[in-house]
Amino acid sequence: MRIRKFIRANSRTLLMIFMALLLVAFLIPNTITQLGGPERRLNRKWGTAFGRKITDRDLERVHADLAVLARAGLAPRATEEAVLDYYLLMEEARRLGVRVGREEVKTGLLQLGLTDEHLQNIQRAVHRSYNDIYDVIGRWLAVQRLIALQTSALVNSLPREQLAYRDRTEDVVAQLSIIDDRAFLHLVEEPSEEQLQAFFEECKGRAPAHTEQELRYGYLLPDRVDLEYLTVDPQKVQNEITIQAVQARRFFEENAHRYTKPDPQATQPVGGQVPQVPMTFEEAQDRVREDFRQVRAIEVAQGLVNDMYLEAHQPWAAMPREASGFAATPSGQMVSFEELKTRFSAAHPVEYHRTGLRSAEELAALPGIGQAGFRMGQQTIGVAELAMRVKGLLEKDPGDGKPVLNLMEPAPVVLTTKRDPRTGSNIPYQAYLFRVVAVAPSAPPESLDALRNRVVEDWKLTRAHELAGQYAQALADRARAVGLPAAVAEAEELKQILAAAEQAASQPADAASPPLRPQYVQNLEPFTPASKITRKTPFLQKVGRVAELPQKLFELTQAPVSEAEPFRAAALPLASQHRWIVAEVITVNPLYEGSFEAQLDQSLHSSDWELLRRFRSEWTAAENLRLRTGFVMDPGFQPMAR
Repeated sequence: MRIRKFIRANSRTLLMIFMALLLVAFLIPNTITQLGGPERRLNRKWGTAFGRKITDRDLERVHADLAVLARAGLAPRATEEAVLDYYLLMEEARRLGVRVGREEVKTGLLQLGLTDEHLQNIQRAVHRSYNDIYDVIGRWLAVQRLIALQTSALVNSLPREQLAYRDRTEDVVAQLSIIDDRAFLHLVEEPSEEQLQAFFEECKGRAPAHTEQELRYGYLLPDRVDLEYLTVDPQKVQNEITIQAVQARRFFEENAHRYTKPDPQATQPVGGQVPQVPMTFEEAQDRVREDFRQVRAIEVAQGLVNDMYLEAHQPWAAMPREASGFAATPSGQMVSFEELKTRFSAAHPVEYHRTGLRSAEELAALPGIGQAGFRMGQQTIGVAELAMRVKGLLEKDPGDGKPVLNLMEPAPVVLTTKRDPRTGSNIPYQAYLFRVVAVAPSAPPESLDALRNRVVEDWKLTRAHELAGQYAQALADRARAVGLPAAVAEAEELKQILAAAEQAASQPADAASPPLRPQYVQNLEPFTPASKITRKTPFLQKVGRVAELPQKLFELTQAPVSEAEPFRAAALPLASQHRWIVAEVITVNPLYEGSFEAQLDQSLHSSDWELLRRFRSEWTAAENLRLRTGFVMDPGFQPMAR
């Protein structure tokens, strides 16, 4: 029997048995001591857990349980600390409501190979009733079940594995027709002022959220910030850099690996590449001077920005943090960025810019500063994120270790990067100093007038989508009776609408190009995608990216048919693409058990076993167990001498 299938098909029992076999190794240390005699009558306080104190008396039953489990071959007699850990495991399972009843225990014992004769021997040895023994093993199995439940999140069950295999592999064959909403725009009348205002009111307080099933326009303005920033372009500094011979030679010696030439002695490539040999300084000096000039220009430009940051940030450096985590605003007038530009431009040209209110998306799209970021360890925080971490948009510092800004507080210097053509690595390039001078929290637009043209366009597209849906539904209704190709062949009115829209939309791209005409009529013609359509197919030929459509096609395979409507067809919206799909499913290529079994065999690796073993080890490790259950050792506890 295949290991993985057996594990997953019997997750309630086999995983517990599998875990049971590991109990000796991971729950109870190999060192065994007998807890007997007068020492057992102590009543020491071990500590607290689950909101109550734990004493020797609480562990009496645990020790007795472990004696039964040892006789059953499920656990050895335990060390003193292992008794405590097993108590915590049992109590954890009990408080989480994990129970294993006596009848299930009896079934489990048979699977573990414990016969009636074994039970008789255990009963005679421990002098406890059979029901007591069943309850002891039930408590132990409850611990295993809790661990198995946790482990089930790591390894798929057999049904889940089968479902994932089906979603990846089973495919549906279908014919598709595309109806574009925009082809119906010329049939939509201009909205009245009342219709437009009602549509605006409906949408103004939400963000756009189109899905394949529904158009959902929104006009909620996002959080926006207004930045001013200073920068020095290294390219404009480069021509002003003077290179001395000694500097160039030192740079060459420090970067000799960058300067090579083809080996004149090589007769043929090695590994597909021409062998290289080092260049002399005389051979490379022109390249060396150019490279060094670029490096120095970057250093000079960044140094200038750093100097401006130090001056702009000086009033903020000694300010305390408010209760909300933001730096308190210094008294007096802030340093003017425009004045900094004037003063620091004496050496090299400093640029000053103001963005106006922009969203994070708009900031990221800005040339230059939009691609800059602040490096924190292995993470880079882009300007679009950093600028939004500002008082007025954040109520308080989220405490995630990233910088937060007050209004007018200079942000840490951010840098763009540039690819070094010699080494292929990204190097810091242009530096920017910015601060947020104003914020505008997310809010609905003040009036329709500011967005009138956009709202009119969206209203018309909404009506066009509804109209296209009516024609798509009519086509699907007919396709169920005669099939999709025949239904399309009959759809003369629809074709005329599409052709008229094509003609109206045809416009020349430029004077030398033929008119660009949408393919509304051609897209209506049924086609079968060349690639397989599974439930997880992300892209369909001629359709584009899809999420829900493949699943809808599989659902359509279960639609009822009749003598009057022998074909399975439906109109399916692709609202986010402003389209409708009329689909007729032909067949489903089914899965066969053999192919699934072969797939399981191919993917069977020891990594699953290692994952289970490591999880078991960490779950039952004393330090993790005690932390998870909140156990705190009593400072006065004294372990028994060994």
